[in-house]
Amino acid sequence: MKLAFLLLVLVNLLLFAWQQGVFGRYGDGGREPERVARQIEPERIRVLTEKDVQALRERAKQTSGVLDLNLAQACVEFGDFSAGEAARVEKALAALAPAVKVAASPVEAPGWYMVYLPPFKTLAEAERRAEDLRKLGVKDMLVMNENSALRFAISLGSFRDPNAAKAHLAALEKTGIKGVRIADRPSTVTLTRFQLRDLDAAAAQQLATLRGEFPAQSVRACPAG
Repeated sequence: MKLAFLLLVLVNLLLFAWQQGVFGRYGDGGREPERVARQIEPERIRVLTEKDVQALRERAKQTSGVLDLNLAQACVEFGDFSAGEAARVEKALAALAPAVKVAASPVEAPGWYMVYLPPFKTLAEAERRAEDLRKLGVKDMLVMNENSALRFAISLGSFRDPNAAKAHLAALEKTGIKGVRIADRPSTVTLTRFQLRDLDAAAAQQLATLRGEFPAQSVRACPAG
């Protein structure tokens, strides 16, 4: 009985000594408040200024490759647009801030399936048919006037995905347009890419609104150099 009592006293003494650090600290953890204080390092905490926040957003934008159109942009590219869309976009871009410099350049895009109406006998016939299509609400079209097998045909859109071309053809036929065809094989088409320079924050936000009308199009930073 005495032995058990002595052992109990010894255990309590050892436990008290351990808590007081007589045998050293366990690992480097320390007590919870001490460990948390070391992790937080309060001397390194500071309140970010508006300039700091903007710099962080710019850094995140460069890292992710996604432009933040809530901020001013030095140079961006928008597109690539088919002939019918390009005319609408160019007119809208002209309404941006006067300081914004807009330049259009042709881009060759291989592997596109054209939806079209076969060639008419004369340019006048093709233009009359195009005017009828505009009255039906068709906007993306182009009377082809270059010397080729499709001269005086009416292009109604070009698609990289043949299934998208078929869906577009079906939509046109539902409006009552007859004789629409899809090219048997993909061909190279010339698209228009817009480059915009010196956008302030307001102009960048206007561009973001315009992009909403063309969800398939991308806005990206101009290539370096």
